Amino acid sequence: MSTAKKTNGSLAVLYGGEKIPFELTFRPRTQLAIHVHPDRRVTVIAPEARNVKDVLARVQRKAGWIAKQRRHFARFHPLPQERRFINGETHYYLGRQYRIRIRPAAQESVKLKGRFLIIETKHPNRPARAARLLDAWYRDHAENIFEARLLRCLKEAPSLRMPPPKVVIRKMAKRWGSCTETGNILVNLELIKTPLDCIEYLIMHELCHLRVHNHGSAYYRLLSRCMPDWERRKARLDSFVI
Repeated sequence: MSTAKKTNGSLAVLYGGEKIPFELTFRPRTQLAIHVHPDRRVTVIAPEARNVKDVLARVQRKAGWIAKQRRHFARFHPLPQERRFINGETHYYLGRQYRIRIRPAAQESVKLKGRFLIIETKHPNRPARAARLLDAWYRDHAENIFEARLLRCLKEAPSLRMPPPKVVIRKMAKRWGSCTETGNILVNLELIKTPLDCIEYLIMHELCHLRVHNHGSAYYRLLSRCMPDWERRKARLDSFVI
């Protein structure tokens, strides 16, 4: 049996003696979505037509899965501190760690050399400028890599039978990617920091959603057929708290 308390969109259910709080948001959509984030927060996005009682019942049915995900993310705490963009700080690219070196230069650029990301800038004492330059470098590389991995996924899964959808790169606060009703795939820029097999998993995950729009059994059958080792890849991506 569950208990729940609502205060300004904050609710909770009980599972095995554990209180699981979550934030509920109603939006104009058809499916209810439950997200467990690396900081162990739980957010629920529900269709406007749903009432709170129905949402609580759905979350309660998924409480076992939610608790498991929260335990999984607890293994990676404390979470990395916010980046300061100073010399020697560690940043990721394709799953590997690199230290940044910030150098004064008339011509601004970012270069990967050995185990270092060299940021050359006219303003070496402005962390915000170094951050913008590195973000632009990530985006340039992400455009090529995501596109190449998309084509690779489609080649490996001919049963999808679809032309390459458009990949839109965005900064997302809460998820690695999603797909739109118009058939585009949205990918978080942060994904470029994870290994290639994780990038392929996220892209295949969204490609399969263009065929099956929910997370039911038919969806997972399709995903398993297209990428038999998706669970291993997903576990690796989940461990990447960056």
